[in-house]
Amino acid sequence: MRFTLIIFYICLAFPVAGISAQGKGDPDSNKVEIDTICFRADSLIYINNPRHTFSQNFNWTDSSELSVLPTPEYYKERYGEGNLMYKVVDNWGKGFDSLYGTRNLRPILYGVAYRGGANNYFHESRKRKNSNPLPADGIDNLCSEGFSQSIYLYRTNFDDAPISHSCNCQNGGVNQMKYAQFDYYDEKHIYEMLQAVFESAQNDSIGPVYLHCWNGWHASGYISALILKQFCGMSDIEATAYWDLGTDGANTSPRYNSIRENIKNFQPYPEFILTDEAGARICPPMPEIIDSSMLFLTVEHLAIVPEAIPIGTIMIMSKVKFGPNRTTLSNPTDNVDLNYLLDALRKSPDLKLEIGGHTDKSGKAATNNLLSKKRAKWVYDYLLKNGISADQLTYKGYGHYKPAYTNRTKAGRSANRRIEVKLLTKNRGNLNVLVDETPLDKEPLENAVELQLEDMTSYDLGTCVILEKVTFEPGKFTVNDTNNAQLHDVILLMERHPNLKLEVGGYTDRSGIPEKNLIISQDRARSVFDYLTLNGVDATRLSHVGYGDAKPIAPNKYRWGRDKNRRIELKLIAL
Repeated sequence: MRFTLIIFYICLAFPVAGISAQGKGDPDSNKVEIDTICFRADSLIYINNPRHTFSQNFNWTDSSELSVLPTPEYYKERYGEGNLMYKVVDNWGKGFDSLYGTRNLRPILYGVAYRGGANNYFHESRKRKNSNPLPADGIDNLCSEGFSQSIYLYRTNFDDAPISHSCNCQNGGVNQMKYAQFDYYDEKHIYEMLQAVFESAQNDSIGPVYLHCWNGWHASGYISALILKQFCGMSDIEATAYWDLGTDGANTSPRYNSIRENIKNFQPYPEFILTDEAGARICPPMPEIIDSSMLFLTVEHLAIVPEAIPIGTIMIMSKVKFGPNRTTLSNPTDNVDLNYLLDALRKSPDLKLEIGGHTDKSGKAATNNLLSKKRAKWVYDYLLKNGISADQLTYKGYGHYKPAYTNRTKAGRSANRRIEVKLLTKNRGNLNVLVDETPLDKEPLENAVELQLEDMTSYDLGTCVILEKVTFEPGKFTVNDTNNAQLHDVILLMERHPNLKLEVGGYTDRSGIPEKNLIISQDRARSVFDYLTLNGVDATRLSHVGYGDAKPIAPNKYRWGRDKNRRIELKLIAL
């Protein structure tokens, strides 16, 4: 590391296009004019300023040519773009080799604006901490694809990043891509980002803009939601739902409440309004089928984290089901949603809710209006009987005028006979900061994986470090040649620190039966324990525990999350 810090730049004398570099055969040559090319640590090159870079294989003789950038239709076809959730590049930075270095790259506006992250943590050859701007190949590849600008939405580690990069485009010609750092919560910066996107939308000769955070989930999703409200006419509800969907399930922290409310409060700028024709050309659709479980809008969450639910949110009580023409429920004390609602109102006396009753479209409108009102009144009365103050509640019947599902099917009609809860008022809390960029004490996944095994002795007792390379297939617990490499590092660490004591913790995902998961996790921890002791580590310095599917570090609803949760952690017991 010391050598790397000293040799940060390497400079070589090299002839450059536009500068005379004549040799002995040139009749009027008395001297050779040489410029100096320097190599940055990230492999990009520069001439005079390390923040104005070039591709390593930059064709200097073509530097005077102008690149004709393709149209939105070209990018849509090239990337095979579908709806707003379609990933050109996946969570591991794979899926489109010419965009390697990005992560979770998705369209915002076809050929105009894209969102995503920077592929640092999962990078195959230049792995570094997640909290960084784009790696060198990400910058170079975006430039080669014709992007006019990339925008980094956090402040961390941008001081040495290039602010412009020149390259040869994959479709011919030369491109110079700007790279800027903007704050996603700063109104002036939001305006400037919208302006850059507007200019690209108005002029096909200006390449797309890539707006990115670290993972491609939160900050980039926030800016994208504003862009979609600005240029595609998304409603408040659509834009907040879009943000939740784009987090890939990482939206359960109460601090994300302010993102939703700021999305709803954003008002489009009149100077950046597109024509309907222009909008239709570049605005992708939402997915036809949306997983509502990702939207974070349930009475369960109202009970657990009411501060995370924006005012005006409507939550369907899916477990409160009325039969045709029925206005009461049997066994209400056993109803999960009613119990969550009671819990929420008891815990948070500042909450005020509207109980909304609904019907399917069968029958006459007047009858349905009365029926829906009786359903809402029944729930209202049930809550009052269980000690809830009338000051916290109101009720209303909506008839069949607001279907949540299709009335063409029996299942749809059954679901439309429902109760909805609308959040009217609450304690709003502090909304001055959108996202706290400092990791939480119990931040899942990202805070945990950044702890390094080699730094184990510098951590506090009780700290857990994930052995990221000790992975298991579903239902398996064997340590073998494919997953034991990192265990050799553990053995060396124990040899260097004779007083070090560790707990080996085994974990599973939430697939299967909890009791079986506990056994599998115990087997995984025991396998690692046995491997270490068989290779020279004193058994008195180790213990092993199986935690089953407890303490997930990633969402279990996704395959990538389940892969992460099948893991081994080392807990620091003594030094």
